[in-house]
Amino acid sequence: MGKLLKLSGKFKYMKIGSLASNPNKLKIMNLLAKRELTREKIAKSTRMPGNLVSGILDELVRDGFVEEKEGIYTATEEGKKALKSLKV
Repeated sequence: MGKLLKLSGKFKYMKIGSLASNPNKLKIMNLLAKRELTREKIAKSTRMPGNLVSGILDELVRDGFVEEKEGIYTATEEGKKALKSLKV
């Protein structure tokens, strides 16, 4: 059981590292930490192509940092904590 906890901890740090190493993910997370948005509004606000935004959102949802309901995206508590941990 201890090994599982260790691995899940490593995985958590890997996910945060993935977030920290991608400036586009950070832009999107900063937006979603403040308000709920659609993919289209995220693309317009960040001036990123829609397909790039879609791919990033899919990753953020998979990693548990963002959730989607009826086409509206918002940062999860885990996502807000991860973002906060990256700010100095």
